[in-house]
Amino acid sequence: MPDAPAPILINGRFLAQRPTGVQRAAAELVQALDRTGDAPRLTVLTPPDADLARLDLRTIGLRPVGHRTGYLWEQWDLARAARGRILVNLGNVAPLLHPLNAILIHDASVFDRPEGYGWRFGASMRWMLPTLARRAAALFTVSRFSAERLAAHGVGNRLDYTILPSGADHVARVVADPDAAARHGLTAGRYILFVGSPHPNKNLAGALAAIGRVADPTLRLAVVGASDPRVFATTAPPAGAPGGRAVYLGAVDDATLAGLYGNALALLFPSFYEGSGLPPLEAMALGCPAIVSNRASIPEVCGDAAWLMDPDDSAGMAAAIDRLAADTALRADLIGRGRAHAAAFTWAESARRLLTTLDRAARPASRASG
Repeated sequence: MPDAPAPILINGRFLAQRPTGVQRAAAELVQALDRTGDAPRLTVLTPPDADLARLDLRTIGLRPVGHRTGYLWEQWDLARAARGRILVNLGNVAPLLHPLNAILIHDASVFDRPEGYGWRFGASMRWMLPTLARRAAALFTVSRFSAERLAAHGVGNRLDYTILPSGADHVARVVADPDAAARHGLTAGRYILFVGSPHPNKNLAGALAAIGRVADPTLRLAVVGASDPRVFATTAPPAGAPGGRAVYLGAVDDATLAGLYGNALALLFPSFYEGSGLPPLEAMALGCPAIVSNRASIPEVCGDAAWLMDPDDSAGMAAAIDRLAADTALRADLIGRGRAHAAAFTWAESARRLLTTLDRAARPASRASG
């Protein structure tokens, strides 16, 4: 008689952190796991300051543990509560003293692009990630590119990683705010959307340079995103675009973001470095054509469904924007290809891959013949 699947615990620290792409991915994976037949053996361990409303769960349990918060909660209270069980960590790090960690590490940017991080955060991550990877029961990342770059820096072996691509299907649950653009002084179809923080990797400076070169002076750049000074070396946005053609919206809720995607002429995503890149998938799923960088993981994620550009070529990006504004057939073609491409990226599939790898790690191959 086969053994019952081992119980699995999930690190819920992401529920107490400011929601960015990493925290979004964690929440969506947990909610996808909640819809599987394995949900009853899963429990999320949460810190005292967790925002439990960020999860919509039917079966997976939520269990508060400890009294600390932040890093100390993760390293001490969580490690103690998870003793003897597999602990799934979806936010790059895990408790160092726990011997049964499964870890999702999104990218190797602290190694490849260290100038974008505060020295303390960067140094601690460059020490911690290889240490955790050596001891991990299972390793995950979000793209083949990330697996290769992490391995190049001694953070596990490339073949040790199970790839969990970001899903795009979460946008289907969002009721878009039809007035989102107008509320921010934007006209539907007359703005380019930029989604990202002022982190140098995101290349906001390149997006601003591009909008300044666009032929139509009425087209504007709508910038969505905030930053965390505890992590990034640069938090202030670059100087505004020529003629004040950039509008800074800061962090927005999901309904507003969906409304902005749906009414934008295009998404401009000129990042120098991404482990995966969620905004282009969200944009394509919502019928917003994407002009994206040809660097790092972005071609892997977007395939031929987006317009790939050199992120250092602001004139080329401007020409692409001009072309989309003038060529309705080209824009319609990108919208159609984008929707079809994004439909293949689901959180349910990534959750299935995660569970398969966890079971393989918990049950040695020698028992497979039983």
